[in-house]
Amino acid sequence: MVTVARRSDFIFHFMAAREGFEKDARTRFFLQKAGAFSVNREGADIGAIKMAIQLLQEGNFLLVIFPEGEIYHHHEVLDELNDGVASIVLRASSKLAEGKPNYVVPAGIRIKHSPDISKSFSERLDRLEKHITWKPRPDLNPVDRIYRLGSALLSIKEEEFLGYAQTGEIIERTHSLQDKLIEPIELAHGESNSDMKMTMRIKSLRAKIRKEHTNEASPVSSERETELYDQLDRIFLANQLYSYPGRYLKENPTDDRIAETLFKLEEDVLELEEYYGPRTAEIIFGTPIAIQSFLEEGGFNIKSGVAPLTEPIREKVQGLLRSMDS
Repeated sequence: MVTVARRSDFIFHFMAAREGFEKDARTRFFLQKAGAFSVNREGADIGAIKMAIQLLQEGNFLLVIFPEGEIYHHHEVLDELNDGVASIVLRASSKLAEGKPNYVVPAGIRIKHSPDISKSFSERLDRLEKHITWKPRPDLNPVDRIYRLGSALLSIKEEEFLGYAQTGEIIERTHSLQDKLIEPIELAHGESNSDMKMTMRIKSLRAKIRKEHTNEASPVSSERETELYDQLDRIFLANQLYSYPGRYLKENPTDDRIAETLFKLEEDVLELEEYYGPRTAEIIFGTPIAIQSFLEEGGFNIKSGVAPLTEPIREKVQGLLRSMDS
């Protein structure tokens, strides 16, 4: 997106996760110089929201928000969107001068690997299989090897957190483990969100735990701190599992999807973050959504329009991603 800004003579500002700013001084300097400001994704970051609304109200710069809020390694399929984009743009629209337009411009980004990436699959799978003391199986195709490996790794985590390995298909086992990790923590915090999407359940719990852990007026005891960190470990695993949607690879086992899945396995199992070969990024922009027209045609206000606006944004971005399949 920085390259897009340079090529189009626009100046972008980016809403970026606060974790990026906490890595080190060099990263923080680079992000700020690139026009980024931090947002706490775990709670209502009033400061970041005010900054975003101010930028839109002034109208001198374009604001870029990545509405999934996380990096998932199945980027051909858009995840559930946070409602922050719709909420911010609607609140900003109420502060604009009469007749001043406001738009959401959907954008789709696809990362594609070099055609030679497939040459790296066998050796990388060998390394992963050896890591769990398996004999490498180069005679099998990469997708079958990934699913065999995934099932074994899932069994290890089931034994660790449940005390037994579940039976059944890997997809159902993954969803079941996520539920069994998250539900007890929700109950411990007085929540019952089983009807919500897993990403929203994780976000809600993280916000509660962070709020309790950083409450200076009522510091937590060392025992409670240990308990909270244990809960965060379980939440981390539930979120980690979310990057392995079972049907994503099987339904369309392209080299790009295999490469994505392998990168995530290497990151989680070997603690490696290595990209093999060159990659390209394709970015496409869709028809802007005129906010004032959206509100008038739907009979919405800035509060009632948040959910109805989030859905067409998601549909448009997913449509852009599909248009890049060929």
